[in-house]
Amino acid sequence: MVCNMHKAALALLLISSLSLTGCAKSLTQWIVNLRNSQGDAALERPSLPEAQKEFELALQMEPKNAHARVGLAKTLYLTAKADFVNSKLDEAALEIAEALKYAPSDAATLALAGEIDQARIRREIVVGNYPLYGSISSALKPAFKNVEEGNKEIELQVKRFSSDFDTSHLSRAIAQSYDLEEEAHRIATRLIAYRGLVQSGQSKAVTTAAGQPPALLPIP
Repeated sequence: MVCNMHKAALALLLISSLSLTGCAKSLTQWIVNLRNSQGDAALERPSLPEAQKEFELALQMEPKNAHARVGLAKTLYLTAKADFVNSKLDEAALEIAEALKYAPSDAATLALAGEIDQARIRREIVVGNYPLYGSISSALKPAFKNVEEGNKEIELQVKRFSSDFDTSHLSRAIAQSYDLEEEAHRIATRLIAYRGLVQSGQSKAVTTAAGQPPALLPIP
């Protein structure tokens, strides 16, 4: 009799344990889905740091979750495009490779993998053919800042006119607009030359033998 009671108690304990395990799994899946949903919403806004945080939290709970892997890869890729951070591009490549393990036939995942791969190929071609591209890009930043500040000054003059209706503010805004137009033209000219150098593969840092043209390797 006692033995039968022990067996019944053990069976009840086992059933309870299995039930709790099932609840834990359901709760984990619910949290992962919530994180993925919040990550998707952050990508739509877009808020890339928030999206990265949400997908990373989802992966902490379920490392094999393909949705979170793809979401994180896309977030890192967009961050690389927005901030020009090469390491993010490499991280995105690692994440998308991991995602393909769990969703090898998913069209969206394959498309993103191809996009990331092409970006890395273009980066290698540019870096290999024109290693000074980074310093030239940095040299252009002050010009961009001048345009931004000039635009703000024009807006300020227009606002001042709205407060005192003195047309001298509009005259200054017009003069600054002409200056801004000239600066924008100079930037465009420099950007065209910059693009030509990168596409042709001609680099001042690389010397070639006399009579031999520099190697040309066009960006795909």
